[in-house]
Amino acid sequence: MDVAQAVNAGIAATERGDFENALRVFSAVYQNVPADKMPAGLSSYGLCLARVEGKRKMAADLCQKAIKLQAYEGKHWANLIRVYIVAKNRRKAVETLDDSLKKLRNDPELLRVRKEIGYRQAPMLTFLPRRNPINKAFGLYAARLARRGKIILIVVASLLYIGMIAGIFKLIVK
Repeated sequence: MDVAQAVNAGIAATERGDFENALRVFSAVYQNVPADKMPAGLSSYGLCLARVEGKRKMAADLCQKAIKLQAYEGKHWANLIRVYIVAKNRRKAVETLDDSLKKLRNDPELLRVRKEIGYRQAPMLTFLPRRNPINKAFGLYAARLARRGKIILIVVASLLYIGMIAGIFKLIVK
């Protein structure tokens, strides 16, 4: 088996969730071949290191190196996000997901990892908690309003906020 076939076998094993076997394959490959020569499997190798051996820092470094060599590959970004999730660093994972989706908008691997991690956008009215009923109602209508323009969105948010303050003021005055 040549090096390219071994890397492809390791990537396939990683995608199946067989991280231990993939780690064995990648370890053998990258002991003999410099990472710069075969960047295709670097991020998968990093993910395997994080999952099997718990080497999260080294895993993130490998994924970032793969991104530097092949920034157009969504799977490298997706594997970096998965490494951050394994490391229990959700904030960094979401930041990386946002950055990668700006660069590679409709990459299927990134869209899949977004579903995997349960990504949610920030609430529409950031000054209110996510579970606030006003925020929920506003979020339902925001897509319709956004099509008509951001100005309408801002005006409605301001009116809702002013109405809420007026209601609180009435309760205090009574």
